[in-house]
Amino acid sequence: MKFERPPLLALSVAAAFSLFASHLVAQVHTAEDWFEGSIGRFAADSTPDMLVSARAPKGAPNVIYVVLDDCGFADLGCYGSAVSTPHIDSLAVQGLQFNNFHSKSVCSPTRASLLTGRNNHIIGMKELPGSDQGYPHTRGQVTSAAANIAQILGRNGYRTMLAGKWHLVGKAELHDAADRAHWPLQKGFDRFHGFLSGWTDQYRPDLVIDNRNVVPPADSDYHFSEDIVDQSIDMIGANLVNRPGEPFFLYLAFGAIHSPIQVPKRYIENYAGAFDHGWDVERELRFERQLESGLIPHHSKLPPRNPGDPAWADLSEVEQAVFARFMEAYAGFLEHTDEQIGRLVTYLKQHDLYENALIVLISDNGGAPEAGIEGNFEHPYSGTLTVEQMYERLDELGSPSTQPQYQRPWAGASGAPFQYYKLWPFNGGVRTPMIVSWPDGIEKPGLREQFVDVIDITPTVFDILDIPAPDVFDGAAQIPLQGASLLEVFENSDAPDPRETQFWELWGARSIYHKGWKAVAFHKHGTPFEDDHWELYDQSADFTEYSNLADTHPEKLQELKALWWEEAAKNNALPMLEARGVRINSFNQILIENGLK
Repeated sequence: MKFERPPLLALSVAAAFSLFASHLVAQVHTAEDWFEGSIGRFAADSTPDMLVSARAPKGAPNVIYVVLDDCGFADLGCYGSAVSTPHIDSLAVQGLQFNNFHSKSVCSPTRASLLTGRNNHIIGMKELPGSDQGYPHTRGQVTSAAANIAQILGRNGYRTMLAGKWHLVGKAELHDAADRAHWPLQKGFDRFHGFLSGWTDQYRPDLVIDNRNVVPPADSDYHFSEDIVDQSIDMIGANLVNRPGEPFFLYLAFGAIHSPIQVPKRYIENYAGAFDHGWDVERELRFERQLESGLIPHHSKLPPRNPGDPAWADLSEVEQAVFARFMEAYAGFLEHTDEQIGRLVTYLKQHDLYENALIVLISDNGGAPEAGIEGNFEHPYSGTLTVEQMYERLDELGSPSTQPQYQRPWAGASGAPFQYYKLWPFNGGVRTPMIVSWPDGIEKPGLREQFVDVIDITPTVFDILDIPAPDVFDGAAQIPLQGASLLEVFENSDAPDPRETQFWELWGARSIYHKGWKAVAFHKHGTPFEDDHWELYDQSADFTEYSNLADTHPEKLQELKALWWEEAAKNNALPMLEARGVRINSFNQILIENGLK
């Protein structure tokens, strides 16, 4: 669907920059430099030149990105879970549900790619912010050569709002005396209410409003997820009152369901006993629901439990009690998040905004394995309590006195029917939910099975709006968009895949997809990259990456390995670099426990 542009527009970005560049040539500037009227002594012999603000295309939809954090492929009800997510499920039923959408396997690279429409390495976000190792792909900040959707829509008549997590600025730049060049307001957002780092306490967040750190409310009933939806509604309401009929872009990025798993106790109690059967059975139940619903191909096979993850039956009674309670809290946290999304959708419907709202909901990566087999209770990444000590305090789980992260095998269930989890280039890390709702623009709702990457979302919005990505933005020549428009996929379930090749890399682990085939490399920290172990999967016939074909199709594997190097070079993903410090733990913890595969 295309939209009619209004007859009067501000200068395009490229034209504006050209004019600005020529303007700088003059040594002396006057008020007339930017003026196209005429000036006499009096108004009667002068001609005014009125400034004209940029306006969005007529009938342009409001655009809303909703990002869930660490939500695996199988966590939502419509993706096979028994967790109650009716509001998200309703978006899927009425819109489009994707089963072949891919993230970058970790938060910041996915978010950078989502907002810019480009692969993360080429724009400087190889991994997490502030990770500069001296090369362009390791800067840990998005280059000015990749203007994001907020910046571009803002120049085309949209008001832009961010509520929630940013995580595109390094830890050294979070304070009020910091250089704010990479804070949201300097990156195209008119308003920001959220936090800048990778995670925060949900009851006492590291709250930032617009361009300053603030003390969060002392209200005992405060919860961050509720706050950012309240703020989203307030910002939309202000736009309605002051700019009636003009569109907005909202980026609603929840801290949920990333650790710390914090939610009011009543939500946890909704799932009392629901996971006593353990992660092995839970994973199988989700797989069966996916088959029954037609979400995944009927011939799919469930891979074995991930290496190093213990069988539920081998745990002690205390371990089972503690670990089941963690999953109850996680489920309650997700249900609470769904409830907040429902409040936003209700508001849109009440104000006649829903039908022409393009809502894209994704998760940034798969379930989180960082807390290991026993999980953490008082801090997501540095917990010290034993399982027995957790048991003694189990009633506190999810409260302000805890900052939990669930056990790694639950992340395996979160990613059913796939192998591995967040941080890994297997499907358990990169293949996550994607739902698109747009009643006015989607005529044929249903399942979409095309290979889609996160870089395709923003180019799709530009295509819908008929807004070209600028060649130059604020003086910086722009890297061309790498994503492909999904508009044809929106319109036709039989549309071809928008791309045939995609590569991934994180801390040495890497993979390449090409025309249905996928090669994946394990890298063991401290060993030569040339010694990495590669596996090969025919995803056109093997949805779950069940059968490693490396030994039976060595020529295909060599072809894909060579293609990976080509794609890495194209995307400025070289040189290859290992993780530093604690970032190696999720890979080596598993590989050392079980031996390199």
